[in-house]
Amino acid sequence: MNFASKSLIAAAAFVAATGSAQAITNTLTAGGSVTDAGWTLDQLQGSGTLSFSSLLISALNTAAVSLGEVSPATLSITTSTNSVGTRRFVSASAAAPIASLTGSFDGEILTVEKVGTSGGATQTTIKNSATTGPGFLSISNLNVDLTTKTVFADIEGANGVGKISQYALWSYNNITGPTTFAVPDPAVQTVFTSENTITGLFASQATIDNIFVKGLALGTVGKAGLTAVNDPTKGGGAGFGTIVSKITVIATPNVVTPAIPEPSTYALMGLGLVGIGLVARRRAN
Repeated sequence: MNFASKSLIAAAAFVAATGSAQAITNTLTAGGSVTDAGWTLDQLQGSGTLSFSSLLISALNTAAVSLGEVSPATLSITTSTNSVGTRRFVSASAAAPIASLTGSFDGEILTVEKVGTSGGATQTTIKNSATTGPGFLSISNLNVDLTTKTVFADIEGANGVGKISQYALWSYNNITGPTTFAVPDPAVQTVFTSENTITGLFASQATIDNIFVKGLALGTVGKAGLTAVNDPTKGGGAGFGTIVSKITVIATPNVVTPAIPEPSTYALMGLGLVGIGLVARRRAN
């Protein structure tokens, strides 16, 4: 699980496109650029980090889940060991680089609509008291749709889950931080920076059953732990966790300065005008 985003975020001068009233939609990718009438958007960078909720940590411990990385995302994990040598998670988070931003521009306001990230995390189980057998689930390449409040992800899982591209994995309740930006006036090269936080990640019952429970081969005990994670009345309504994203992008106005003629050019223009005048005078005579 990772965010690999998306902070969502916004950061971005998005589609600084025409100065018309009609909104134009474009997608800026990391390492690329978008050029529209008057603007070039580039140097997109940042990351999105999903911090697992305390209830999700508890569910992972109950099913003895092992976590792994899907590059280029990175995991940050702290663990403890009890008196009988059992290793348990205390905290876990997955951070992934921002891969893309999609947004619209109406000539004055830039509105971020989607944020994509790259990489993710894997979960692996073995047969124990909380599972019915071995299981595996990979969640990567998150894309956060700010319009529908939906987090999509590439899924790969065992036990018949298979591979699913951009599956609607979670919905979220709240987002804080800016998602719209005013174009500077006068227009100058500007670094847009934003930090957003998404809270209240929840899945549908079908997703719980057909993705998490099935892929990880969760039994009655394991499923009960995950069901508690997905209950908005428990754990302070945190659901699966919190996503924090930080993004920057540079918007550069495409100003073309008219060329100033060289002195020699002015001289030639003067001679030409004199010649035209002489010809006109001769015809008049």
